[in-house]
Amino acid sequence: MPALLHFWHRLRDDRRGLGAVEFAIIAPFLLLLYLGGYQLMDATSAYRKVTTTTRTLADVTTQFTAVQASDVDSILGAAGAVMTPYSASNTTTRVSEIAISATGMPSVVWSRASSGNLLKTSDLLANPTTPNNVVPVKLRIASTNLIFAEVSYSYVPPAGGQLIGPITFRDQIFMNPRRSVDIPCTGC
Repeated sequence: MPALLHFWHRLRDDRRGLGAVEFAIIAPFLLLLYLGGYQLMDATSAYRKVTTTTRTLADVTTQFTAVQASDVDSILGAAGAVMTPYSASNTTTRVSEIAISATGMPSVVWSRASSGNLLKTSDLLANPTTPNNVVPVKLRIASTNLIFAEVSYSYVPPAGGQLIGPITFRDQIFMNPRRSVDIPCTGC
């Protein structure tokens, strides 16, 4: 019995493996923290790309005085380059011109989308992604036109994406035509 008690006291007082035990306890937490931080930064970067792409779509479109459907399709296609390094196949883009009537009511003049889902006037009144479900009141200046750009990106986290599933980032922006009152689109 004294040998067993002596062994127990020796084991209790031995500190040589303490660092290894502490590391074994903390290592999974540190790994989770590292991977979580990486995924958070990657998701933030993807959202910034969506915002940049939205701004670029509107900015490029507003510089035209008139466009053809092929011009708008080229602008929408260029969104893939702006989204790099993220996959353009997970991105949907849409650019529309909205006319504000003399009474302040918005209506869609033309719309082009990468997914074929065109904006309709009825969407302006019922679309939950549009601020306040309509064109913002401060932008409804009588007898003016607006370019409305929208981008949606389905982000799949690089680690654990199967568990979490895709996260959809969306952004939109209204801009005034820069070089003309409106931007007519032939073939839209």
